[in-house]
Amino acid sequence: MEPVAYPVRTPPAYWPVVGVLFGLGAAAGYVCVLALMQGYFAWTIVGLGGLVAVSPAIYLLTTPEYRARGEIRIGLEHVEVPDGRGVPVRFASARLELTVTRVVVRFKVTVLTVGELPRGMVLALRDGEKQRKISTLTLADPQQAEALVADLERVRRGVAPQGPPVSQGPGVRRPERPRDELEAQLERELAAMD
Repeated sequence: MEPVAYPVRTPPAYWPVVGVLFGLGAAAGYVCVLALMQGYFAWTIVGLGGLVAVSPAIYLLTTPEYRARGEIRIGLEHVEVPDGRGVPVRFASARLELTVTRVVVRFKVTVLTVGELPRGMVLALRDGEKQRKISTLTLADPQQAEALVADLERVRRGVAPQGPPVSQGPGVRRPERPRDELEAQLERELAAMD
């Protein structure tokens, strides 16, 4: 049986966030260097400025699960998950260890939670020394997240994966049903009115 594929890509908002962080980091680094060149040394300016200056590197190092290119391929023998460059990491299905963490962003005012926003799931896959974390936000169709997790669980049990469900998004057209005589007559009359 052919492996099923789930297309993935880095979420569109990821790179603009990196760009903003690089811009803020460059500005903070410039302020730190300028302050030090003027002989003004304060831990608040240098410390906070330095932290903002290195924030893009920290962000890139701590969020590899949100970078992906290619497709997740799930088969009975192995599971392939691409990294941020599109190079697949291959796991044996029989030895696959899977940990699913649901990500929820909570908005708080002091200690009171005023809202929650679900932000997908982070899947941690492991096979001995090989490991890869990937977020379901990287899926080309985020509606396929539950099907992806279900397929990963199936192959761990030795059952064939079912694949992603057919998308019912606005771009998908339903097949046209056969027209009956009244609809055809209405079409002719409307065309005659023009």
